[in-house]
Amino acid sequence: MKGRKPKPTNLKKLQGNPGKRRLNKRQPKPRASGLEPSAVGAREVAFRDVVAPVLRKAELLTDADLPAFEMMTAHFAIAQEAAACIRVIGFTTYKTGRGRKRPITQVFRDNSTAFRAYAVEFGMTPSSRSRISLPEPEPEPSMEDQLFAMVGGAKVGGH
Repeated sequence: MKGRKPKPTNLKKLQGNPGKRRLNKRQPKPRASGLEPSAVGAREVAFRDVVAPVLRKAELLTDADLPAFEMMTAHFAIAQEAAACIRVIGFTTYKTGRGRKRPITQVFRDNSTAFRAYAVEFGMTPSSRSRISLPEPEPEPSMEDQLFAMVGGAKVGGH
């Protein structure tokens, strides 16, 4: 297909369908069974444990999205590891006649770019996040309403 990639329908809904275009009602709806994305290292586990619940709550992470999420997690971890190595080294180039960059800086750049591409797909960049408005949570019932519900009564006189 030519042109821009379509935005996921759930992301359009969260943004309030700004273009007011018809939403694809026949779009496949993969289930979200609660399978956890795999993670190998500590950085991946930490990332997964923070980000996966947020994406699931927004219905942006389903079972069909797990491979992409796992790749995003791996790129995040590798970029973080490369950044840590660069901090230890203290500089990004080494001296030769022409001044060469360290390979670790390219590893960082490549994995940061790959991570960002996945983050855009999941609506996790600042620009995409600024366009999302989540539905307002349902108000919690008052203590009075909860007590009446527990005893099977109904409120009298609207109080």
